[in-house]
Amino acid sequence: MVEEPANQNMGGAAKAPPTPKVKGFRIPAVRNGSTDELMRALGTLSFLRISQDSADLSVILALNVEARDISKNPYIFSICYFRADAIDVLYTLTPNKSPRVRRLDILKYVLNLLTLCAGIYEINMKFLYQMIEGAIADMNEYVSMDFQKLFSKYDSLKGEHDMMLKKIQTLENSNRELASDNYEMKNREQELLLKLSSLEKYSDSVLAIKIQDWINEHSGEINLSDFARVHNVSEARVEQVLNTLVSEGYLESRK
Repeated sequence: MVEEPANQNMGGAAKAPPTPKVKGFRIPAVRNGSTDELMRALGTLSFLRISQDSADLSVILALNVEARDISKNPYIFSICYFRADAIDVLYTLTPNKSPRVRRLDILKYVLNLLTLCAGIYEINMKFLYQMIEGAIADMNEYVSMDFQKLFSKYDSLKGEHDMMLKKIQTLENSNRELASDNYEMKNREQELLLKLSSLEKYSDSVLAIKIQDWINEHSGEINLSDFARVHNVSEARVEQVLNTLVSEGYLESRK
């Protein structure tokens, strides 16, 4: 396993992206064909940049640039070193990318390259199977962890949802009770308004005449309770009008 900071060109005034890490792995293999055959096979993929290692012409380099930084330098990329006895793979890993997902992507890409080299390289299949099995196991663990987090969040949200439903039900019940109370209060208000209207159906002048008539008919006396009951007015109002008649000289109170 190789892990080191990738070289980053800091030219330009714009802020450079986070420096990616470089990881890698080696696949044991034996090359049976020539370098020319290998370069022709890899050259069928137009997105690859194929070259020979200047330090060792027997080593073929295959560069795959997936993304560049703001200075147009390779940022997300991989390099495969096709040696006579092995294939070394180096690739960048950005901070926001899962190492397991990135490794699986690179492994899938390398397997596609190996299909082009089927007659040129003899691959150690046991090692390759173990690598694939390990990558799949890592992904299963990764997916399981994500599922657990997702289920935990779902379970939490479901609990909050159920609690909100209970609160809504409580509010709806309270609202129905308030609506019922409001209806009863309106009915009571209407009853009181009708009663008040009936109590005030006589004007003061009319009520004064009726009081005078009552006194004349009852030998100069008036029982407030009887008068109020017969004429459906309040005793307080009868007393008020009666006092007004006395104060204005229309009636004379007995001592």
